[in-house]
Amino acid sequence: MAGWISSSSSSTLQETEPLLAEEGTNQHSFPQRKRHFRSLESLRVSGRQYRAKYREYLAEFIGTCILIILICGASAEQTLHVEPNKSWLTSSIGSGLAVLIAICIVGHVSGAHINPAVTLTFYCYSGFPGRKVPGFLAAQFSGAFTGAAILYAVIQPAINEFDNGDRQIFGPQGTAGIFATWPAVYVERYSSVLSEVIGTALLLLIIMATGHQNNLPFRNAQGCFIAVGIVSISLSLGYTSGFSLNPARDFGPRLFIALAGWGSDVFSVRDYYFLVPMLAPILGGSLGGLIYTVFIDQ
Repeated sequence: MAGWISSSSSSTLQETEPLLAEEGTNQHSFPQRKRHFRSLESLRVSGRQYRAKYREYLAEFIGTCILIILICGASAEQTLHVEPNKSWLTSSIGSGLAVLIAICIVGHVSGAHINPAVTLTFYCYSGFPGRKVPGFLAAQFSGAFTGAAILYAVIQPAINEFDNGDRQIFGPQGTAGIFATWPAVYVERYSSVLSEVIGTALLLLIIMATGHQNNLPFRNAQGCFIAVGIVSISLSLGYTSGFSLNPARDFGPRLFIALAGWGSDVFSVRDYYFLVPMLAPILGGSLGGLIYTVFIDQ
């Protein structure tokens, strides 16, 4: 995209000058008006330059923000008993559709990593520029935090109705699980780690395989197949870890709810479980990238 205005369009100054020339009573204001329109033109050019420089990072921020609003929103529908019966199938489909929508919106700009594990894996195995990594990670984590804040502003009345304003992490009126992930109480730590590692490895295999230029027709509908992969992984493995596969998806909302009334215990409960969705997906993404590079890629 060349800019906000088509290059074939006349500028505001060009369109206005003839009109000003015909206004005999305002001849004395020509210099002031010309300076005004030149200032607007300069602002427009500066805006295009800023967008060209930072548009990928802004896309990652927006994409991750949308991802969190939709994924955590689907989780809220389950937690707050909007429907009488909970269904892991509903959550899984909601996660897949959230990823698909985020890809549709920002995929053509930044590639829609929307996941630090994806960015780091691409850096290690796909030649993603190292100078972009810090900006992408910052955009993803801040986008996740912002998405959680926006969703909370929307559903706060429903949460208050559910827990009577008493924010709890677990229990019959626990609502922290809307935003952050935890496994079922019977699941051991090693099982959750394996779930996140294997699940993220599978996710990166799907992303890298469907993105290969020779892998038709999958490459032409990559976003759809990634979404289907998310649903399949969630149905198969997700319940053993709460299903994150994305450090930003868990840490950003978790940090928000720590500040929004649930307290710092959201980090320390279950023996600091937050470290699992923070670190295991990075390990899993690296594993998936390694398997694809060594055994599949040509």
